[in-house]
Amino acid sequence: MSTFIRYLRMFLHTVDGRKRPIGYLSQYGDILRVSFDRDYIEDTQRPTLSLSYRGVDEAATRAILSAARDARLTRSDGRWPNYFQNLLPEGHNRERLAQERGCSTEDEFELLAAAGHDLMGALEVEPIPAREGIPDTVRLWHTAMGLDVLEPGFVEWPVEDAASIPGVVTKFSAVQEGRRYTVRRQGAAGSHILKLPSTRHPDLVANEYAGFQLARAVGLNCAQAELISRESADLPTHLPFEQILAVKRFDRLPDGRRVHMEEFVQVLDYPPQQKYGKGIFDDYSAILRVLDRLSADPARDVQEFVDRFVVFILIGNTDAHLKNWALIYPDGVEPVLAPVYDPVCITAFFDGVPPKDYGVNRAIDAKLKAFSWDDLSTLLKMAQVPRTSRLIQRARNTVKQAQETWPSLLEDAPSSMRKTVLERLQGGVALTQG
Repeated sequence: MSTFIRYLRMFLHTVDGRKRPIGYLSQYGDILRVSFDRDYIEDTQRPTLSLSYRGVDEAATRAILSAARDARLTRSDGRWPNYFQNLLPEGHNRERLAQERGCSTEDEFELLAAAGHDLMGALEVEPIPAREGIPDTVRLWHTAMGLDVLEPGFVEWPVEDAASIPGVVTKFSAVQEGRRYTVRRQGAAGSHILKLPSTRHPDLVANEYAGFQLARAVGLNCAQAELISRESADLPTHLPFEQILAVKRFDRLPDGRRVHMEEFVQVLDYPPQQKYGKGIFDDYSAILRVLDRLSADPARDVQEFVDRFVVFILIGNTDAHLKNWALIYPDGVEPVLAPVYDPVCITAFFDGVPPKDYGVNRAIDAKLKAFSWDDLSTLLKMAQVPRTSRLIQRARNTVKQAQETWPSLLEDAPSSMRKTVLERLQGGVALTQG
């Protein structure tokens, strides 16, 4: 094994705009390690990085943050612990980031280092000059493990304008300048996400935009999104699409401050490839328990979650996996449910592709179509949330409101989406039958 160690300084931006150091990320051969600063570990008012690092009490939290062998802090297979793996992009976005860095798509240390200035939430990472030596926090752990660490290795500075935005759909981080959006940000963190259609589904962004409109019409808390022309976006390459979806990032404030957030795949400590989780009842009951017990506004967030789940069934959003549900930390410490994002009617794409395509989504759709009010009651009881009957009654009203307001809104949606959503509103799912 090489005796060189590479490391990154880890920061969390605070609500008052400070950039607080909280620890280090290091690589030694195939060992990737998260080491937290002692003052962060001992701070009872520490800003939250992830609920997966929070124990049942303060002593348990400190034990997690300072553990020697906890899988949330250390892995020896060349992969980051799950929280950090989920910061990295997927698909084309991952390939583009690897190309910008000149590294393999499997080199998770370099990928995170490349996009370190524009990550999801308030986290930022950057290298420290090797001449400063190996930080004690990093060196002492390796010494305790019997590892020979002789000298620090070189790490390049983050790639200018690179970003790591989780997800598969091709997207870019951009800043808004008047009515234009530019990806060449000269190192600034993006304030918007530009989402592109695909040659396979050229109506993808129109579909998602319509999903935002439908969700907002029944009172859901949604990210701000608008359709823009291709000419309004300063993209790095020419693309054969007329429309792009510009989504305002809710983890960025107008003055440039960052607001921390994390996806539920991180909260539940799942790796990215398990983003579809264990199933509706297991995962959604876990989410509901988190919202009920840990949210700064539990009653609102539990109701919002239930209403949102019902809406996703109605619009055929079979991709509401654990990377499409998130928490946001307005005060830096306590979470609330993040706004709706990625409300795509996936079922609208089923007819235009071979039957074997979208296999996971088709299986999920079969379950969602059959999901009944009794099933919802069972889910809420599993989660042990209060006021179950009230939650269900509110959700029933949401269905009625959708049936009344959506048909006119769907007139502007892609035809495939309009067809599938109207079918669901008119008895195509259990929630609208009788």
